[in-house]
Amino acid sequence: MRVKAWIGETSDKGATYRLGDVPTPDVRAGELLVRVKATGLNRVDQRPKPSHFSHTDAAPAAIPGLEMAGEVVAIASDVSGFRIGERVMAMVQGGAAELARIHHSLAIKIPSDVSWETASAIPISYLTAYDAVVMRGHFHKGDHLLVHAVTSGVGIACAQIGTIRGAASIGGSSSSADKLKAARTAGVTYGILDPAKSFAQTVMENTGGHGADVVIDNIGGSILNETIRSTAFSGRVIDVGRLGGTMANIDLDLLAVRRVSLIGVTFRTRSLAEHAEICERFMSDHADDIQSGRLKPVIAQSFGFADLPQAIECARAGKTLGKVVLTH
Repeated sequence: MRVKAWIGETSDKGATYRLGDVPTPDVRAGELLVRVKATGLNRVDQRPKPSHFSHTDAAPAAIPGLEMAGEVVAIASDVSGFRIGERVMAMVQGGAAELARIHHSLAIKIPSDVSWETASAIPISYLTAYDAVVMRGHFHKGDHLLVHAVTSGVGIACAQIGTIRGAASIGGSSSSADKLKAARTAGVTYGILDPAKSFAQTVMENTGGHGADVVIDNIGGSILNETIRSTAFSGRVIDVGRLGGTMANIDLDLLAVRRVSLIGVTFRTRSLAEHAEICERFMSDHADDIQSGRLKPVIAQSFGFADLPQAIECARAGKTLGKVVLTH
């Protein structure tokens, strides 16, 4: 039996996707098989490298889609706590397909009244944000938070989590004035337009000279030293993304004088147990906030499953605030 899936390919013109047939995924020990109802698109889907098409056992082909929401249709014999028809969301490999398999420890039960589209845009952004802000950034009530590229999916999630957890202030940077204005609804209290320019003074003015206790850095590259200047003494800079490049010259004197901790994070090198712990802790802390809508991704636009190329172009254009999703 075969099912429909989008398959990534490379050519001399770059990365492309085609809709094709792939074998139905086998359910292995510890796994669930899920009929995908919606798929969240992410930057790796917009600008994939050839290496991203090297598929693994987690997906039957080079299928894009790193997060999805769907309905459980099969359960491995050694798995308990789930039922056929249950609604789940998860980080996944191969989410742009009719069916996807996931390890049960990574499946998050979707709170009632949360739509498929909303659920499909939660796993990547909100697990990344929770890990960065809470687990690695050790954010506490009353801390000052700064989020670079705050209008991204992860950035919005960080601002919302900071708001709920009692941030004294939330600064956000973006290259778009319109997006910064819209980000106020997520709890951003002051904006930094064009972070390629100096912004440390703006941060200090908005934190009473204290600086940011936790910085979520989705840019990196050439702005890293200015970010360190913006950080409170003994603050934490969490390196989540590298939109501004992967290389930076660090002023080690500045780093030492401000006693700043520079912390790198990624899910790519996490064990299954580590990933599962983040899922469990996030839902333990914030399931009620998802249910109530206090934590809710901004959906820029939804496309049908057959319209992946158009959805990719919409996301790549970067003109909208929030996530682009596919609905099945």
